[in-house]
Amino acid sequence: MKRIIDVMCRCHLFDGIPEDKYKNVLNCLNAQLKTYAKDAVILHIGEQQGRPGVVVSGTLRLALYSEDGNLLTIDRLSAGQIFGETLACANKQESPVQIDALSDAEVLYLSFDPLLLEQGASCPHKMQVTANLLREMGQGDLVRIQKMRILAQNRLRNKLKLYLQSLAIGSEGDLCLNMGRSELAEYLCVDRSALSRELSRMQKEGILTVQGQHVHMLDKGFLE
Repeated sequence: MKRIIDVMCRCHLFDGIPEDKYKNVLNCLNAQLKTYAKDAVILHIGEQQGRPGVVVSGTLRLALYSEDGNLLTIDRLSAGQIFGETLACANKQESPVQIDALSDAEVLYLSFDPLLLEQGASCPHKMQVTANLLREMGQGDLVRIQKMRILAQNRLRNKLKLYLQSLAIGSEGDLCLNMGRSELAEYLCVDRSALSRELSRMQKEGILTVQGQHVHMLDKGFLE
């Protein structure tokens, strides 16, 4: 239970709710914990997704298949992040993405019926959870808009610029990529070798340096 409480403290869905009330909220939302082994497919494209989930431990991948059959990473989720909330509120059950476990993982599944239906009138903190949910969905829309802006760029360098702008930059110009080179290529919808060549050119031009997933911006004006 302590693991779940710790994750709820980090999950924005439960912002503003006293920690000693978490158990009541979980009971109201009919919470159920499930575990998955590494590489397990949690949800297939087109499969019925009954309930949204909060990642308690491990890392999940959301992915789509391209027309040539390659699995493309859309997003990665870690502890405290939620998935399936939009489908639950839209009353759409068929998943448009595949979700698999990149490591051993635990997911806390919830029911939003008490939030959306009259049966939840007596649910404690219903209004707070609902407000948090709307905020999370709004934030998700902003993320999707950012992804569309990236994909709309014709030049790879412009795609990289928008992606790097979305990351938190330190005072010394340091950035930490939230995915590896292959996953970043999938995210940008470009060939991995083309991505590597572009990053090499940017290093030669004195724009940045790259070491693993660490990026140091030599030319901070590039991100303006």
